Amino acid sequence: GVVPKIMRQIFHWPVMGGIGLLIISTTVEMSIAAPVGLALYKKACKKCHGKLGEGKKSKADPSKFKYPPINQLSEENLGKAINKYREMWQRQTFNKTEKKMAKPSGKLSDEDIKALVAFITSKLKKNE
Repeated sequence: GVVPKIMRQIFHWPVMGGIGLLIISTTVEMSIAAPVGLALYKKACKKCHGKLGEGKKSKADPSKFKYPPINQLSEENLGKAINKYREMWQRQTFNKTEKKMAKPSGKLSDEDIKALVAFITSKLKKNE
């Protein structure tokens, strides 16, 4: 079914073993995470991924993204990606392309990542 946008911001329905679990993110957590997530997004993500997380197309080939959209990713996938790049930065195991994502991710704490993921997946979520 279709879940209203405001409900997606408050409730999340992960599926584990075929059983839907309801996890409630309190309004207090959302109100604290949103400004922190926005500030982190502007500093670390906006330049490449765009104002709304829409990504940026390649100038050489406009049918491809130079920087992919991130406003359609799930919390889990986005968190995994940011953590992967943070680990690359900490270990200094990245190529030239990966460095663009690893460097800003490398400076994020666990709490920063949580706030950033919450902001992107709730405030920038693309309407389906």
